[in-house]
Amino acid sequence: MAALDPTILTALGGILALIGLLLAFVGRKMWTPFMSLVGAIIGGALGYIVGAVFFGNNVLAAGLLGLIGSVLGSILFNYLVKIALALIAAAIPAGLAYYGLGGSGTAQDTAVIAAILVLLVFFAIAYYFVEELIGVVTSLVGGALLGVGVFLVTGNGTWAIVGGAVVFLVGAIVQTLAIRRAKKGGVWRMRRAKAAQAAMYAPPPSPPPAAPPVQRAPPTSPPSSGPMPPPPPPPPP
Repeated sequence: MAALDPTILTALGGILALIGLLLAFVGRKMWTPFMSLVGAIIGGALGYIVGAVFFGNNVLAAGLLGLIGSVLGSILFNYLVKIALALIAAAIPAGLAYYGLGGSGTAQDTAVIAAILVLLVFFAIAYYFVEELIGVVTSLVGGALLGVGVFLVTGNGTWAIVGGAVVFLVGAIVQTLAIRRAKKGGVWRMRRAKAAQAAMYAPPPSPPPAAPPVQRAPPTSPPSSGPMPPPPPPPPP
């Protein structure tokens, strides 16, 4: 088999390295639209096939079912992939717990019960941190692609492994910190919105109580210095 042209290998390696860098550092932002696109394509194709089978040559009905399937596939695929990632992440410690306790495979086995409990606990934790998990997974894939790209360009396996490992670690840290900042910012925005809503619907403050009326004492007549004079005599007739 003839060897590939070194120019083609260099171009292919550069493209893989660029895609790897993008996935390693901004993979969480590319994940949702990519998964939605994949779900839309799969759901649309399945809907069109079902419509073509049930409605024969009616292109309009098949196209309508394809559109509905595309929308449903885009929504479901986005969330189902997150659930699948959390389930895979939880299955690893559950399997380790099962084999660590020496499970025999029967339903009554203590190892099976312990593995199920570990699976449920780790699934809840992994689904809560699914955004961070997506960042780590995309960083891992990005580091692997960059390592392959470096190997195609240089032909040096050591540089490829070191470069891929460094990009994976740095990308995972950067994406995890960015996700934590975004979550913290979302919490603060929610609190500010609730505070503004509470202030909008709060009743107006009541007026201060009126001061009690001042009671004044009645005026007192000046004290007399002696007996009152006799009345004047009546006039003569």
